[in-house]
Amino acid sequence: EQFDSVYLKFDRRRNLILRENFLDYRGKLGLFDRTILQINPSNQLEKLETTLIQNGEEPRKISQRKKFYYLRNQLVRQDEFNSGRTSDQYWVTNYHYEKGNLIAKHFWMEDELFSVDRLEYNLRNQISKETNFHNNGRSGKTVEYIYSDGVSTKKITTSGNEKTIESFIYNDGFLSGYELIEKSGRLLEAKTYNRDGLIKSVKKFNHLSQSIDNYDFKYKKDRENNWVFCEISKNSLPVYLVKRKINYFKN
Repeated sequence: EQFDSVYLKFDRRRNLILRENFLDYRGKLGLFDRTILQINPSNQLEKLETTLIQNGEEPRKISQRKKFYYLRNQLVRQDEFNSGRTSDQYWVTNYHYEKGNLIAKHFWMEDELFSVDRLEYNLRNQISKETNFHNNGRSGKTVEYIYSDGVSTKKITTSGNEKTIESFIYNDGFLSGYELIEKSGRLLEAKTYNRDGLIKSVKKFNHLSQSIDNYDFKYKKDRENNWVFCEISKNSLPVYLVKRKINYFKN
């Protein structure tokens, strides 16, 4: 969803600790939801809780809550609660390690095993394949990773008859481009990046018009070299003007 305004707050360790999303309510900016993040002394995310506010037009409720548990600085369990319009879901993910490497993720829903992800590694100790297995033992989605010069350059995802290939393009060690292509060879999305990591342009397949939409991004930066203004054009026509106000901590 495209929010009209987003407020982000960070602590002095540069951890995000608060996000508030605002929407237009009858011509006035109103708070849609608020997410509070708790960071432990080891700089790890310990709890995330999102409260749905909707400008006070409906009773407040917690729409999502996540809790993270660590052992020897490794994530070993994640509890997740999601509240929808008609039902609630409770998920538990258990993480299993071998010789320091994550080898499996077990997903539980309502106290029943839902699926298992198993991970494989190459000789450089990099993840080479991740396979999902349903609770009946049948394999589901698989993700393969291809590396060049020690960095991931391709990600191939297969699910049933569907297959997508993601390509990551590097220039002098910096990510400069990204492409998402489906099995037929059709381009679904392409991005180019500036050397500072900001998106420069996007090509995206429009399923309604069956054509490619082109987005261009232009930035203005402040004295700290952070962007504070972005103009986004779609097919050469301006569609978004994004302003960002940054408050800095004093040393």
